[in-house]
Amino acid sequence: MSDSTDGGQSQAGLTVISYSTPDFRGFLDGLSQDCRRLGYRLHHHECDQVFDKVIAAFDYKIGFIRQAIVEWGRVLWVDVECRIDRPIPSTWNPPLISCYDSGTSAGFSSGVLLLDREQLWLVELWEKYARKYPQFPDDFVLDFLATQVDLPFATVPFEFYDRDTLCPIARGEWTNDHTIVRHPTVNRWPRPLVYRRAFRGKQRERHAERELISRQRKGIFFRNFAGDFDEIEALFGTTGETIVTRQGWVFDTQMREYAPEMYWPDLKDDFTVKPRTFEASREQFFQASSRRSFREKAMSRMKLDREDRRRFGRLRDDVRDHQ
Repeated sequence: MSDSTDGGQSQAGLTVISYSTPDFRGFLDGLSQDCRRLGYRLHHHECDQVFDKVIAAFDYKIGFIRQAIVEWGRVLWVDVECRIDRPIPSTWNPPLISCYDSGTSAGFSSGVLLLDREQLWLVELWEKYARKYPQFPDDFVLDFLATQVDLPFATVPFEFYDRDTLCPIARGEWTNDHTIVRHPTVNRWPRPLVYRRAFRGKQRERHAERELISRQRKGIFFRNFAGDFDEIEALFGTTGETIVTRQGWVFDTQMREYAPEMYWPDLKDDFTVKPRTFEASREQFFQASSRRSFREKAMSRMKLDREDRRRFGRLRDDVRDHQ
């Protein structure tokens, strides 16, 4: 473990915790700055391992969270790419987790997670079943456990597209007066299909892999970019400066290429690929499916073992009916 960075006197004993692999270490500066500004102690672990499978990287954090709870007590886990814009509200009490509803899937998202020592049993159970089902993301495992065990989570919703949302978590780089935490997905730019398949499973594809990558990146752009989409569209094809930087993104207005600044120019991509508008991207993202989601299918394949059924039992029917 690396030494903890003390960003000033902690508020209500809260310690912000996160870890990063070498390919994600560039995101740490932003989170560190936020913790210093807001007076939160930051406990960050530099993991030298680069995981071959993204789900293994997800699961690694569970053991880290368990150890941090033992050491620090109340902890706020945030993925290292997150930014904390405003003080954590006093109404956020452990156990608390972020959640989402995309229209095609809904459930927990462990990118923002507030816990203390009273939930050590939960983290240990989570770690056990993440090891048992290494093919599924850790969020799926928590959702499964919530159907089997009485998990007293409070949930905080996040928003993907609505820049005027009242949700306290923005799933992008943008922010508004209500935003407490930003949880961008720009980190997925280098390997967008890896994340897509981790959360949606393998699917029959209508497009070649190169086009799929470009389409996934275009969705990342529309969900994350904090600037004016009309301004960007107007830049292309105009005379004048060729390379333009806006809100942390770089655009080649003549070649119609773009990328997040941290990935330019090595991973620049075609801006003209679909979806071509913010509205089209939002409609596509929230399009409901008649099929069960990959998350639901995954959860149906998980089972509590006999010991845990005896120890924890299943949710009472009245509890389940009120979820």
